[in-house]
Amino acid sequence: MLLHALITSVLLTQTPSVSATPERTPTSQPAPAITDTPVRDTAPQAASSDSAVPMPASGTKATALPLLTLDEAIALAEKQSPSLDAARARLQQSKELGNKAWSGYLPSVTASGSYIRNPQELTFALPGAPDPITLQKRDQLSGQISARQALIVPTLWPAIKNAYLGEKVAGLTAENSRREILFSVAQAYLGAASLREAMAVQEQLLEVRRGFERDAQNRFEVGDVERLALLRATLDRKQAEQEVVRSRNAYATAKSSLAALLARPVDFDVAPPKQTAVSLPAETGDAASAEKTALDRRPDASAARLNVDLARGGRKQVVMEYLPSLHATGNVSTSNTAGLTGVASTWTAGLALSWNLFDGGLREANLRESSGKIAEANANLRGTEEKIRDEVRKARSELESAEVNLSTAEERVKLAWESARLAKQSFDAGASTYLQVTDVNATLASAQMSAVTEALNVQLSRLALARATGLFDPTGNALAPVQ
Repeated sequence: MLLHALITSVLLTQTPSVSATPERTPTSQPAPAITDTPVRDTAPQAASSDSAVPMPASGTKATALPLLTLDEAIALAEKQSPSLDAARARLQQSKELGNKAWSGYLPSVTASGSYIRNPQELTFALPGAPDPITLQKRDQLSGQISARQALIVPTLWPAIKNAYLGEKVAGLTAENSRREILFSVAQAYLGAASLREAMAVQEQLLEVRRGFERDAQNRFEVGDVERLALLRATLDRKQAEQEVVRSRNAYATAKSSLAALLARPVDFDVAPPKQTAVSLPAETGDAASAEKTALDRRPDASAARLNVDLARGGRKQVVMEYLPSLHATGNVSTSNTAGLTGVASTWTAGLALSWNLFDGGLREANLRESSGKIAEANANLRGTEEKIRDEVRKARSELESAEVNLSTAEERVKLAWESARLAKQSFDAGASTYLQVTDVNATLASAQMSAVTEALNVQLSRLALARATGLFDPTGNALAPVQ
């Protein structure tokens, strides 16, 4: 790990030589021999009175939080992310579009009843009739059941098809949201892992700066160095303390953001993923293949294509409004008053044909509007495809830049290491000052931190390229198939 290389390289330039062979750094450069600088005690030592950042004493272990791996974070996000739960809820709602469309073709039954209190009862007596005929009772009751069944309704044919298309679009939109949420979790996790590594580097660097300050104090007391060297060591230590506080707060903030995405307490530490955790998809080998893969595999591209079909279906639905509709109807009614017929209950059945011959130009306006929607959907499709191609090109370019920058950062580490070794030799020979050695070690620490940052950028760029090509699906639990 680059962190281990940094700790080793910085500490070895501050401690005296020992009989054991120093550990080699990732750059395969030999550790500089140490002869003159004072030994840093292995026993616990109190920090200087000005120190504002407490460090754990040697042999004391801080309370360790459980480690959360990248795979565990992604699995947890898919299980309980509030944003993903909302996307699933929207998808479930959209699955009712087909049922709503089919309701127009299924029978509809309506029941109604009434009670009327009349001021008086009306009767009519016929000659020869034994009893008078009641025309109106004082308390009159009636009930009715009506049924209607669509037989031929042309507007419903494209409407049902459009409803199923709408369900597919909603599914692809939810799937795109799922991938974006998991991508955000992966980004947040890698960022937190990098900040944790940087925090450990800053804490070790603070220990080194404290060693510098003690060394400068001892040398100043014996007249070996000027007061300027002591002041510089103290300033460097204070700056290192500030960097430790800043790095700890940055790591805590990154963990809080990650915990919010996962809907869990901030009771974990992140574990730096292995170098192979973010692999480069084979389909991204060349630009043309990467762009074709993106257009075929990305949910937003599939949704844009279906939106064109949906707009065309909407126009067909308007055209079908020019055709007549045929319904079967039935009615059953009853009353507590038989009237002149002597029958209290009756029923009817029949067919109802409706044909809207002229509606004031509404259908023609809807046709023009639907044609505009088709043109809009086609334009959106082209825009989505161009956006996807642009994202793929940018992702490939950023990955190439990140890999070059990482290579450069690793080369800087080698050069900084060699500079530290030569500066130490020069200091031992009395040809360079104490401050020059301090500056060289600061440059080495900066180079190592840069290498950590660029390693993170490479992993993030790989994630971005996988997302841009539609290949980022770490769990494979798609909410909808990508067509």
